[in-house]
Amino acid sequence: MTKRAELLAPAGSFESMVAAVNAGADAVYMGASRFGARAYAENPDTGKMIEALDFCHLHGVKLYMTVNTLLKEQEMGDLYDFLAPFYEHGLDAAIVQDFGVLRYLKRQFPELDLHASTQMTDQSAEGAAILEKFGVTRVVTSRELTLPEIRNIHEKTDLEIESFVHGALCYSYSGQCLLSSMIGGRSGNRGRCAQPCRLPWHFSREPRGAGEYLLSPKDICTLKILPEILEAGVYSLKIEGRMKRPEYTAGVTRIYRKYLDLLEEKGKKNYKVDERDIEELMDLYNRGGFSEGYYKTKGNAGMMSTFRQNHFGTKGAKVLAVRKNLITARALEDLHKGDVLESATMNAEIPSGRDFQMKAGRDMRVAPGEILHRTQNAALLAELSAYQNFGFHREKLNGKLRISLGKPVILSLNYGGFSAEVSGAAAEPAQKSALTRESVEKQLRKTGNTEFTFDQLEIELDEGCFLPVQALKELRREGIEKLSGAVLGSSRRSCPEKLVPESFSGEKAEEPYLAVLVSDARQAEVLLNQPGIRRFYLESDLLLEQPETFFHLRKTIQGQGKECFLAMPPLFRADKRALFETKETERNLTFPDGFLVRNLEELAYLKERVPGAVLIADANLYSWSQEARTFLKEQGFSADTAPLELNSHELSRRGLSGSELVVYGRAALMLSSQCVKRTTGNCNKKKEFTFLTDRKGKTFPVWSDCSVCMNIIYNTAPLDLSDQEQEIRALAPAGIRLSFTTETAEEAEKIAETYARRFLFGEAASMKLPEFTRGHFKRGVE
Repeated sequence: MTKRAELLAPAGSFESMVAAVNAGADAVYMGASRFGARAYAENPDTGKMIEALDFCHLHGVKLYMTVNTLLKEQEMGDLYDFLAPFYEHGLDAAIVQDFGVLRYLKRQFPELDLHASTQMTDQSAEGAAILEKFGVTRVVTSRELTLPEIRNIHEKTDLEIESFVHGALCYSYSGQCLLSSMIGGRSGNRGRCAQPCRLPWHFSREPRGAGEYLLSPKDICTLKILPEILEAGVYSLKIEGRMKRPEYTAGVTRIYRKYLDLLEEKGKKNYKVDERDIEELMDLYNRGGFSEGYYKTKGNAGMMSTFRQNHFGTKGAKVLAVRKNLITARALEDLHKGDVLESATMNAEIPSGRDFQMKAGRDMRVAPGEILHRTQNAALLAELSAYQNFGFHREKLNGKLRISLGKPVILSLNYGGFSAEVSGAAAEPAQKSALTRESVEKQLRKTGNTEFTFDQLEIELDEGCFLPVQALKELRREGIEKLSGAVLGSSRRSCPEKLVPESFSGEKAEEPYLAVLVSDARQAEVLLNQPGIRRFYLESDLLLEQPETFFHLRKTIQGQGKECFLAMPPLFRADKRALFETKETERNLTFPDGFLVRNLEELAYLKERVPGAVLIADANLYSWSQEARTFLKEQGFSADTAPLELNSHELSRRGLSGSELVVYGRAALMLSSQCVKRTTGNCNKKKEFTFLTDRKGKTFPVWSDCSVCMNIIYNTAPLDLSDQEQEIRALAPAGIRLSFTTETAEEAEKIAETYARRFLFGEAASMKLPEFTRGHFKRGVE
């Protein structure tokens, strides 16, 4: 039997959690005071988080905690004390990005369900299967996946699938973005993204009908395709919005609840969306309208909101409720101070606050549902709140009360498979007024601020009985408390003994070897003559598009006694994988000395096609801690690449034995299924570099991989650590890597020579770059 789909709502605060539950969510996801990917949300402290767990569980709602940031080595030791109270109180699952956190929690809290965050950039059934084998119970798919790709995961694994159905889209694949980190020090991998993508950008070619917000996608709204999403195997429908207000959470959750229930009741054939509900969602938040995301497309210009990066609002403010001459109106964030709202019968000057007094016009009557339209002439303040009060949701319980003369009164309660029974004072003969069923029922049904209300209440009452009203109140209070305890007690756990996370043992490597990563044949050819280079990484496009050149380079490199590794693509979805599955390409896969791997999909593919191959994890397979490094080793990696966001002190704590350290090159700041050329009307199906310029005049190279419609946005300046030789030697990496992208062959030759002379031959050598950065080697991220 197919499980009923789960509606999963965001909770950036305790108030948002309550709003989500009251509006009909089956589950909520929220972060506590640390380790969540929304560091600037109103995340609750430990006490409030436990209160949230109890509130959810009393209402039959699950709570998933976001532990979905990357943790530094020194933070891993805090995980147990942080999570233990929540685990004990029945936390339903942890949403995780970090491989180290995943491994530690699996060892430490084996009964806790672990969900692989969308930050893990899961792209296929093969990658998901690796996580399933490790013990993950649910995968949150990359937003970029199409319905057939999601269906493939569903058919080939037993994982629950969670996918975003409403809210903001990132321009980059989640977990594959360093833009905010590198240009401002606020890392998306640490929950501190500053969203520079939402700011103005200029393209190097003339935009054709596009605005200046070239990296700002519209929000998604999938109401109309919910049946197809569920048919593809999605179990949990996830609403984005932990940074938004409780009223947004309530409004969006209520509407999606309505249509999930409608679909379950009437089926796909009779499923139809009322356009008024789409308009209501637009009122709550939209960026120039909605798109249906990537479910049916690899990306298109219609998904972008290039003329404005924030809320557009709609034509007017709909009145929600009227109390005498007082209205409550829906939010339109494009209404600013000084705006005046008017309808056909009245003008309204709206002061600040959630309730707005009608002040002008002869006719003061405003009907619910009426539209208040904006005027061109602004006069006074108009700040409309989006808050909607849907009423406090109470759980229905059944009760039975027995009052007999001379015997203790007994109250039995039942709710959701749980029961409780309490007894009170004995009923006495009435001296004046005897109890009646009506008076007793009236008192018992006053459940006040509890989570419950009576549905059925059976009362057995002997004639002529008397009990003080206070005794009935006390009986009701004790009964509900006992019932609540039974509900909450069912999810309580005992904490296992604390395990100590793995830590760096302090072993040091010998002198680091020199490796180079090249993206074109000319770079490789000039570097063949550079003494000291031990390892070449050849980007996969050389193999896919110039197999004869690749074969020649590989044979020459290996003939010189050097290692030749194939650098796998940044992403490995079905279309890219298909390019590898030609006979010529598969034949060449058996000859490289090893592979530089960028994602779990490639790991699964290579373990199947080239068993026993040497596999090196690149930097975007994040390994910030020893626990993460051990996870990668357990999956078959021989070595890894040092993280780009840790400073030298943090790298020392992590340890670099067995790791390569990138010391030169432009960092890939964004991997995107969108294309700047396509967005600006310049699509020419040609693989090439173009450029984006930010509002400060900094220029960023953009590589267009038109074989799979993917953009890579590179940093404005290359990393250069050539003057950090002493500190790098102290870190003792296994190797240092030079990464070449936009460099000419001559530039690559000079840079490689400088590093070889300094790090291998002990010579004084320097070079003058027009612009460079030390990345996070000195500053790191918060």
